[in-house]
Amino acid sequence: MTAYIGILEKEPGTLWGIWFPDLPGCIAAGGTADETISQAGEALAQWFSLMREDGETAPPPRTIEQLRGDAEFTEALAAGHMAIVIRPPVDELDLDDGQLRAVDEAAEQRGLSRRGVVRAFVLSQISG
Repeated sequence: MTAYIGILEKEPGTLWGIWFPDLPGCIAAGGTADETISQAGEALAQWFSLMREDGETAPPPRTIEQLRGDAEFTEALAAGHMAIVIRPPVDELDLDDGQLRAVDEAAEQRGLSRRGVVRAFVLSQISG
């Protein structure tokens, strides 16, 4: 699964925030570090959805070694901010939003989660 490195930061008098060096404009903020981290995956999902709507593809994530050559990244770490890995709750099957809604509706009709309905389908296909 693809993961992106984010910078978690907190300045005095501000909310916690996270931003992603590889994804300009993709941010999340919250009152606590935990709240911000939990919102970061959804921020990634929304950012990717907007990219798909615009007919674009997301850039591949850089490794920590590659990011060490990025001045903005190294400055953030030098300022005491934290680098954390965030895995987006993105559909690994590369479905568009309409297809995901159809999967979610099928899951709801069966009393399952998205993961549950996909798992059930996969198992039914390989068992026979």
